[in-house]
Amino acid sequence: MTERGGDEVTGGPPPRVLILALDARSHKRDTRRAAGLAAHFLDEEGAEVDVVSADSPGWGRLDERARLHLLDGAEARHPLPWLEHTIVSRAPRAIVWPLRRLGRAGAFLDRAQTRASGIVHRRLFMPFYKHVRPLLLMRIARRYLDRAIDMATVTRVIVIDDTSVPFAYRLARRHPGLTVTTRQTRTLDPEA
Repeated sequence: MTERGGDEVTGGPPPRVLILALDARSHKRDTRRAAGLAAHFLDEEGAEVDVVSADSPGWGRLDERARLHLLDGAEARHPLPWLEHTIVSRAPRAIVWPLRRLGRAGAFLDRAQTRASGIVHRRLFMPFYKHVRPLLLMRIARRYLDRAIDMATVTRVIVIDDTSVPFAYRLARRHPGLTVTTRQTRTLDPEA
């Protein structure tokens, strides 16, 4: 090990850490934990850090040196949520929209349609989608990460939330030498 300009040089590429926080929107503490882990691995371990999430908001605390990979756009374009939004919201809105010109009756129909669409979305679709979403995000993340990250360079995968577990399991099976863990320890040691 030699020192050059204050940085330690080991001769090889720096270790790479992948943090999976696919459903960070459900708990704000998950984004804080992921940001804290990223900062530690960047500063203390000298690692490159990639964070994968399906939720855009809440990543203001993430160090700008960490690469943030957002999958929310690809999730919104997936046929399942798109079809639900079309059938539950867009089509009824298109039917009610010309009737809004009728005054009070049209406004009442518009409010009723909006409320009914919200109820169908929350009570019928979301309980179903809650169980399907981890598998859907696994497929989206796998396609995206195959292009964006060379998994041969990743030394550790840290899982932050339950939604990320199916994807982490798939990564562990595809890359047997990769350390995949739900323990959020701040070390690159494979035994930790």
